[in-house]
Amino acid sequence: MSQLPHLLKPGNRVGIISPASHPTSDQWKAGLQVLSDWGLEIVLGDHYLAEHFGLGGTDEQRRSDLQQMLDDPSIAAIFPLRGGYGVSRLLDGLDFTKFRKNPKWIVGFSDITALLCHIDTFSIASIHGPMPNNFCQKGGEAALANLHTLLFEGLTHVHTTSHALNKHGVAEASIIGGNLSLLTHLIGSNSFPNPKGKILFIEEVGERLYHVDRLLLQLKRAGYLADLAGLIIGGFTDCKEASLTIGLGVEDMILEHTADYHYPIAFDFPAGHIPNNQAITIGKKIKFLVNAEIVQVTD
Repeated sequence: MSQLPHLLKPGNRVGIISPASHPTSDQWKAGLQVLSDWGLEIVLGDHYLAEHFGLGGTDEQRRSDLQQMLDDPSIAAIFPLRGGYGVSRLLDGLDFTKFRKNPKWIVGFSDITALLCHIDTFSIASIHGPMPNNFCQKGGEAALANLHTLLFEGLTHVHTTSHALNKHGVAEASIIGGNLSLLTHLIGSNSFPNPKGKILFIEEVGERLYHVDRLLLQLKRAGYLADLAGLIIGGFTDCKEASLTIGLGVEDMILEHTADYHYPIAFDFPAGHIPNNQAITIGKKIKFLVNAEIVQVTD
């Protein structure tokens, strides 16, 4: 069971950094206004708007900002502005000693998956959910409200209509996962050990369908699908056919690669690279219900 950082309250200081890519628009400004409206004091990393090609600054600049926020005991949560690429380049150069003594929430998705999975190995919870660059997109209002509820009250209650291809069942276990490309990228490192006994969550964006099949095969061949408590399938956004086709959609691939296993599976769960990116707590034990009518993820 992971340690839960303290819930947020008005007046808390929160850190803003860009450990992956830099923002390409001003949408993040509206996101920071939301945090301010929640009563939080915003602390900007020294290089939060730095640019180094497509990254949010050089590796050293991004690592320095993240390290500063991890170490600062006055920071109650860390919000990367956006995802993109670059977090896994930082992991081996970070010192988590002070963070492990004084845990704080880290909130993000996409490339931030690498950081969330890494700190899960310390048995410290984090949140897979929207970041300031995505806070105010149309269709994300409920997700933002639920992120606030999770951060300030510690409550999770996500429910959605059941998909026809779901595998029904009930599980109670902690969640691990995030972006499928990042998860397979982490296999073989100390950042993502076999998730046996856990509920695995996966989502993806912009991958060709045969690429998705290759990623799922890697999880399967590594033994990462065999002993799960459950499987949650979030958005697979803009995952389309390429000139090389294999005749399978995302649901077909997942059902094929999990055919020998007998845990609940929920398709089209509202999380990932979609406006309604519902926040879920990585590392926290939750109740996962899948039946013919609904899918629920609750405390």
